[in-house]
Amino acid sequence: MKIRYAEVFDAFIITKIHCDTWQKSYANLIPQEILQKRAFSQERVLRWENRIKEQKQFVLVAENDEGIVTGFVWGGIGREEKLSYQYELYALYVDDKAQGCGYGSALINAFAKEIKSDFYLFALKGNEKAKRFYLKNGGLLKPEFSKTQQEGDIFLEEECFVFLKE
Repeated sequence: MKIRYAEVFDAFIITKIHCDTWQKSYANLIPQEILQKRAFSQERVLRWENRIKEQKQFVLVAENDEGIVTGFVWGGIGREEKLSYQYELYALYVDDKAQGCGYGSALINAFAKEIKSDFYLFALKGNEKAKRFYLKNGGLLKPEFSKTQQEGDIFLEEECFVFLKE
């Protein structure tokens, strides 16, 4: 396993992992109309290319022993004013065929090592698999920071997890 900074050529596979995993992970938690809006597209690939080029945020990828990207982590400056932590992990996704092999844990650890600070993330309430994963990897559930996001007529509840620098 290798963790490295993402390169522009990784944008396609990052988008594929992001969209495919999103569809599978949230199929029973989010209405289909919202899931369809998050489907793979060339526009999404271009957004990832731009994020990687700008280098304003951290985008790290995990590769298996054959050099195939199996997951990614994306984070940067925290976006929640009510939280006093400087950094936020915006997204962490691992291809479903590679889940349970340590890639997610390695990505969280690499992100923490890069920022050298406490950080937080939000996970969709009801995603018990993600909740167990974050708790197992040192996340502290902070219900007082939970939030609700609105997508059209739909309200999505998100739980906050805080990771403290050791």
